[in-house]
Amino acid sequence: MQKLKSGLVALTVGIVLLAALDWAASAATGRAFVLGRWNQADHTTTLKNTGQGVALDLRAKKGPALKVNNGKRIAKLNADKLDGLSGEEYKKNRNTVYAWGVTTHTGGFTQAIPPQLPGSYLITFNVQMTGAAGSPDNPNVINCRIVQSGVSGTVVFTKGILADTQVTSVGTPPALNGTSPLTVVAGDSLALDCTMTRNAQQWSTTQYQPVLVSLLRTDGTDLYVAPLGRTATTLKRSSN
Repeated sequence: MQKLKSGLVALTVGIVLLAALDWAASAATGRAFVLGRWNQADHTTTLKNTGQGVALDLRAKKGPALKVNNGKRIAKLNADKLDGLSGEEYKKNRNTVYAWGVTTHTGGFTQAIPPQLPGSYLITFNVQMTGAAGSPDNPNVINCRIVQSGVSGTVVFTKGILADTQVTSVGTPPALNGTSPLTVVAGDSLALDCTMTRNAQQWSTTQYQPVLVSLLRTDGTDLYVAPLGRTATTLKRSSN
């Protein structure tokens, strides 16, 4: 009886060992996908969901949810974002231009610029004022700039004066332009502000030279900054 029990125990252990070996080998032969183990196959593995929803849902508590071993292009891969920007943002907001025509205006002006998505930009303005020229005895000194405002709680404050430009006009229509890097965060507002010393002067724009403001998205651009005469070093990589 004792020999029978010993034989049954040995048989049971043998069956368990064979099953374990078969289970371990399955990761290599492709008969099963073993979690937490190295899996390999000599043919392409296809995962098909015959019901609803995605075929594969990868999640990671820390780090990326997916890793590949080369940089080859993956056909038909539909990525949601690139460098923090969605496809819609790339398509619609890489370069935005606003144009305002002026029939008759007196003195300076402040033109609000439509709200922009948070991110990094290069902002440029062009203003040509037909009829705003001064005279030798009374020149018209004109200043244009971009005013960036922010919000703290319920308080609106000036965050920065960008691309401040001045022209002293005598006899010819004044033309002003300026360019500056710009970083926008949620709640910021922008405006093109121009003042002149001859504030009663009437002026207009031509059909082909309206007041222009353009904003070029520059997310992912390396910004190098240094005092003049010194080697520029990377201040930051602008990203959103």
